[in-house]
Amino acid sequence: MKPDIKHKFEKTYESESDAIFRFCLVRVSNREQALDITQETFLRLWQSLIEGKDILNNRAFLFTVARRLIIDWYRKKKSISFNDMDYDDEDPQFDPPDESSRSLFLGAEGRYLIDKINDLAPGYRQPIYLRFVEDLSPAEIAEILGISTNAASVRINRGLAELRKKTGYDNK
Repeated sequence: MKPDIKHKFEKTYESESDAIFRFCLVRVSNREQALDITQETFLRLWQSLIEGKDILNNRAFLFTVARRLIIDWYRKKKSISFNDMDYDDEDPQFDPPDESSRSLFLGAEGRYLIDKINDLAPGYRQPIYLRFVEDLSPAEIAEILGISTNAASVRINRGLAELRKKTGYDNK
């Protein structure tokens, strides 16, 4: 094993593990499951690095893997048909965290905004969350969602306008 691979992994883990865990926790509302998904996400990063795969953007790679693992978890968890669920494969709703994990959020304001993000149209939910909660760039969001950077920017801007209307901050 090359020392630079280990260093790259450790540096990425140190800088991104909290954001990936938060992303998972908000989506699954279960601390243990969020930890499992986070661990599996970083295991897949490690495997990709060892295999010599070219990863251009570690952060986007991690969010994409975590997003897919969460979708797989919901598919396995639910005994009903995936089509019958109120869970859009592209933009699942963000669940409020369980009581033991509420300290991750800013209190009532954070929960209020997460609730309002859930009220957004499905195409805007995930771009808004990734942009303003996880602080990802439109290019990173585009890579995660498999859309163009321009489409990601449009979804962010339209979603933000819709969020402002829902929260009463539209200044109109």
